[in-house]
Amino acid sequence: MRLLYLILIPSLFLTCLRFRVDNLKDEILFRIPLGGTSDTWEGVVVNQVLTNVPMTVPVGSNVVALADTKQSIIKLFDRNGRLEATIGNPDFKSLSGIPHYPFRFGGLGIVAITEDGDLVIQNRISSKGMELPPGQESLYKSYSGNFSTSGTTILPSFLVQISQKGVVKFMLGASGKNSEPFRYIEALIPGEGERLFVYQRIAEEMRLSYFEEGELKGNIKESSLSVFKSNDAKDYDITLDKILPHPEGEYVLASFSYFSKKDKRFKFRRIYRYSFMDSEAVFMKEIQDPSEILFSIRSNNEFYIWETEDQGNSIRLQVHDSEGNHVNNKRLPFAPPRGQWRETYTDSDDNIYSVRIRSGALEVYRWI
Repeated sequence: MRLLYLILIPSLFLTCLRFRVDNLKDEILFRIPLGGTSDTWEGVVVNQVLTNVPMTVPVGSNVVALADTKQSIIKLFDRNGRLEATIGNPDFKSLSGIPHYPFRFGGLGIVAITEDGDLVIQNRISSKGMELPPGQESLYKSYSGNFSTSGTTILPSFLVQISQKGVVKFMLGASGKNSEPFRYIEALIPGEGERLFVYQRIAEEMRLSYFEEGELKGNIKESSLSVFKSNDAKDYDITLDKILPHPEGEYVLASFSYFSKKDKRFKFRRIYRYSFMDSEAVFMKEIQDPSEILFSIRSNNEFYIWETEDQGNSIRLQVHDSEGNHVNNKRLPFAPPRGQWRETYTDSDDNIYSVRIRSGALEVYRWI
């Protein structure tokens, strides 16, 4: 009997640990006023909805960078909401006392901030002379945050790595510095140091490219993933959900959804680990609930599964260890009204952020 107790106690401890939930608190980092002047963030209301606010806001140590596509400039704001500098349009009329660093962008897209504070800016090649499908607005002319990355028209682009003082480090193309343009970019993911990951599409195939100091280090190509050649492919239609890189570039986690070939219904989701050097899959996790989604990878090799709770009023991040074991939970309770809150995202330093629109301001919160 005593031996049975000794066996049960660790088991109960692990069960409690697995279902422990840490409630995180939101800490406001930035509050950027919305307005119609050059020193604020211009908000355009369409049908009583603010349409030109970015879903995610790239955060540096003391600044945020907002792409104003309408004026073709990047605005840098400090933690007090003051405009620190602008970068871009040479014809932009700068404000007294606020430095402006001219650079002629073809059309602004996604913006990211590296660990060292440099800006990585998607510079779309001008669509002048291109014939667009009826009813589709030119993506590069859309207001900041309102452009669609799923449009049928592909606008090639380069990435510009530029300092916060307007010093251009290099131009990055799909194969490295000064190479051919990217065709479609879905996400820019800064890693540790000078690492940068670009999630892109080439010829209808998704690809995660890994760059370091502007040099291409490797690719994970959708067509090369062994899951699609496995025995499961005979019974299921398998689709790639996303590929997320570890911040140090050691490996990626790829999430796949499996649908029955008979009735086309969702059956389960699986997460596999791949390295940039080896295309063999290492099974990590199977998920039965279609609403549970791979969210991010931490530097310590843990990863988060996103789970919506309380009709969206809170988020539970399931913490999984490097072997795929569910070890903890973190809850993000959103203060009402829920409609004020926008995207939630992470960075390479394991910070979790959320964007909120409230009382005439764009706010960036960190969960602690």
